[in-house]
Amino acid sequence: MSEKKDRIFVLDGLRGLAILLVLLFHGYYIWTDYYPYKNLYENNILFKYGSLGVQLFFLISGFVILMSVERTTTFFKFIKNRWMRLFPSMLICSLIIYCTAGFFYERPFGVPDLKSILPGILFINNGILEKIFKTDFPVLELSFWSLFVEVKFYVIFGFLYYTFNRKVGLIGIFLLYLTAVLMQILIFHKFFSETAWMKIYIGSFIHFGWFVVGALTYIYYQNREKKYFWLIVFTAVSSLAYTYKFQDLTMFTYLVILNIIFFLALFSEKFGVLFNSLFFKFVGFISYPLYLLHENMLISLIIKINKNFPQVPHFLLPLVSSICIGLLAYITAKFLEPYFQRRLKKII
Repeated sequence: MSEKKDRIFVLDGLRGLAILLVLLFHGYYIWTDYYPYKNLYENNILFKYGSLGVQLFFLISGFVILMSVERTTTFFKFIKNRWMRLFPSMLICSLIIYCTAGFFYERPFGVPDLKSILPGILFINNGILEKIFKTDFPVLELSFWSLFVEVKFYVIFGFLYYTFNRKVGLIGIFLLYLTAVLMQILIFHKFFSETAWMKIYIGSFIHFGWFVVGALTYIYYQNREKKYFWLIVFTAVSSLAYTYKFQDLTMFTYLVILNIIFFLALFSEKFGVLFNSLFFKFVGFISYPLYLLHENMLISLIIKINKNFPQVPHFLLPLVSSICIGLLAYITAKFLEPYFQRRLKKII
């Protein structure tokens, strides 16, 4: 079966929704000290909780990764395929960010050091590298954190799947989540103090429940057995426990809605039409490099455009800036990444 025929295109549309939510969060809500409009949009629920688009990315990854491992014969091939998918854009975007940082000097994280490229291309978060090498690794892009979580999931789940079986892999991933969320709740209630390693453990595994929900959704998508539907419900409800420390009912509700959207897009043809549209599929196509590039560049462009074109309405500043970054992401996704992947395949 060809890749194109075998592709579930609605997933591309869902990726488009996920990155749009993240763009809204970064463009309107989180960087109020830098926006020319300050905290004007802080009460907009869509913007305030847009960061939860990352959880939608995790749901999609759980679905796609289980589909991928079931079509790959060995752990080595699986890891190689994932690395070939992630590394080219990460390297290209990291170099673009580093080389253009002087122009985008308004970046919230400032102009980065060369060594700040290392965590991204190694897919290891800054804190772990700082523990290992006993030196600081300044943040290149804060958004990279989710890639570090994803790679941990790939390695652990892939190892358990190929060493044992699918069931053991999913249970293992879910147990890592449960221990992380239990630890988080106990720290929240001050049963003990959080250490640096606890923080790393929780940060690594607190989102693993979403990968399991996505993987179970793939199984149900394949066979429609009712027991997997109820497993999806149970796992999704359990995964919502990670919001406990925030004590935020709106956040909880927002995540429930994202889970419902994810499920309906896959199982309701009428609902899925929206995410099969050209717009959402295009945004989904460029979502990976757009995610890598956007945060600091977005804020800098908002400031630059406002300074040079003050007549542009404040509400449109993130939109115009996102379109500019989207063009760069399109060039990366359409031309640079495939070229680099072809070159790597000849070497590896």
